[in-house]
Amino acid sequence: MPMPIRVGFLVGKDTDLVEDPKYDLIGDASFLEDLPDMYRVDSESKEYLKSCPPGTQGFAHADVAIPWYIKKHFEDVEVDIIMPEDITQKRLASNLVNFVIGYDVINAVFEGKKRLDHVMKCFKTCGNIMPSWEVQDFIYIKSRYMQACMDSGVPMAPTVYAFQGKRSPARLLNDIKIRGWKTFVMKQSMMAFSLGFCKLTVEECDKNPKILQDYFKDYPDCPEYVVQEAIEGFTRNWEVRCFWFNGEFLYAIANRAAVSTEDGKEVIVTGDDIPTEFLENAKRIGREALKVLPQLTTPDGQPVPMTLIRTDIGCSDSQIYDKDYNWDPNSKTFFLNEIEYGGTTYFIRHLKADMIPKWAELYVAKSREIQQKMLEGKALGESVEPKSKKAKTAAAVMKKPAGK
Repeated sequence: MPMPIRVGFLVGKDTDLVEDPKYDLIGDASFLEDLPDMYRVDSESKEYLKSCPPGTQGFAHADVAIPWYIKKHFEDVEVDIIMPEDITQKRLASNLVNFVIGYDVINAVFEGKKRLDHVMKCFKTCGNIMPSWEVQDFIYIKSRYMQACMDSGVPMAPTVYAFQGKRSPARLLNDIKIRGWKTFVMKQSMMAFSLGFCKLTVEECDKNPKILQDYFKDYPDCPEYVVQEAIEGFTRNWEVRCFWFNGEFLYAIANRAAVSTEDGKEVIVTGDDIPTEFLENAKRIGREALKVLPQLTTPDGQPVPMTLIRTDIGCSDSQIYDKDYNWDPNSKTFFLNEIEYGGTTYFIRHLKADMIPKWAELYVAKSREIQQKMLEGKALGESVEPKSKKAKTAAAVMKKPAGK
């Protein structure tokens, strides 16, 4: 029997429960019965149980459940679950490939510069992180994929960027006024969990310049602020999040913001509960957005279809004021709000079917595909190498000066 493929999974989620009553309605979590407690997370402290007092109860999340399912069901894959503190060049190099499925650079941002520098160095230089650093960085720095999408005709909300070292509160406000906006939102690259998000009006910032000044003082290290005209209809309409693997649609979840619901709670629906108009437009725009992403490659540089990408699509049905836009306020306009990748929330327990086996199959199939491509590439290289060496030697002889 051939040696199993050694595959790493970088974990670190605390928001994507699988050991949960909602999951029990659609799936069977018994495969997690022998999961070591060190991989479970305390719901209160959000820490892994290995860092909690004895007796603390914890639960498994999607990023651990998927590789554990693989470990239990696929003999040709040797699973290496990598905790955040265990990320090193040596550990990553011990695997054929390492999938970012929970913890990533954005998590490291919250742990300080030293930690961030370490994780970034590992991701940039290990050569076998999946998706590749090129893909990750393209998504982390939002202006890269946003501008690429806009240039390709993918609809997006009116947007300006405020880059570190080239920004000031007065300049940003002036840029916003030139565009004609009345209300705007501030977001940040290299950030998550809506931290740094705020909604402001031009009028209030005009009256009180300190509002933007304080924002700039609070977030001086952010590489770029992403500033967009506020879309009034965004919160009252469904935002549809589509999940893609190998460029193919898997499923979607739709949520409506708490501020627009009667009971003040966020609503999440999936499957055929998502209005058809919203789902089909989300899939249409998501497919176009996928086209702007860098080509994913194996560790030896061969192209392969993309791993998990999530496209979040919003809806506008109200007046916007940007001077360059002409969206009809009396009809729905769907637009790309965000792109995320493998470390995102999978929403496993909110679905109508058990997707743990499917995710396991996809990651195993991708691992096999990468191994096969690399073996074929190596075999091709070995068949060509002797000729290359011979030609190089002959060329070297020809270049020798006469008489020597």
